[in-house]
Amino acid sequence: MLAVRPMTGGDLPAVESWLSLPHVARWWAPQTTPAEEIAEYRHRISEPAHATIMLVVTLGGKPVGWCQWYRWADYPADAAAIGARGGEAGIDYAIGEPAQTGRGAGTVMIGVLVAEVRRHLPGAGLLAAPEAANAASRRVLEKNGFRLVAVRPISTEPHDRPMAIYRLPPATRARYRHPPGEPPRSRPAPARVRWRVGYRTDHAWATRR
Repeated sequence: MLAVRPMTGGDLPAVESWLSLPHVARWWAPQTTPAEEIAEYRHRISEPAHATIMLVVTLGGKPVGWCQWYRWADYPADAAAIGARGGEAGIDYAIGEPAQTGRGAGTVMIGVLVAEVRRHLPGAGLLAAPEAANAASRRVLEKNGFRLVAVRPISTEPHDRPMAIYRLPPATRARYRHPPGEPPRSRPAPARVRWRVGYRTDHAWATRR
């Protein structure tokens, strides 16, 4: 079962190792170093009221990636640049373990992350912006009901490459395709968000705040 939980200091060595892998480094933080990213993550998880919520993605209890979410209103310059609407949240995500890429984890992760965001912000709309060239990241958003809004550079990004801006409208539950023959699963209990990985897709990762 795939789930998310709060990131702790004990997760940082694994995350740092993932940040160095080519399939992550290309998209996640090419303008920074893994050490710089980890320093920022350490700050975020040590500050309970930090605007960006850091999570670890687990599969069968084993960490396989990480993700984060935030209210766009807490980052007004970024919100204006991307065109966020009132009440919307943003998400960023990565499958770090190479063995779990191309096996469905990315698509399920997005559904789990949307459910986690809406556990805290019921019915909130979401806005995400992977690089336009990142086909895998775009595909997992589309499989969860996100719709393309625009493809353009975003002025607050540290580069001028085009970003693919996707929106999931308010109160639209993210969806994923069930494995053949398996009935739809009921909504997970709020205290622990879990969905099953059982079909194939490509790996996924996106930009970060």
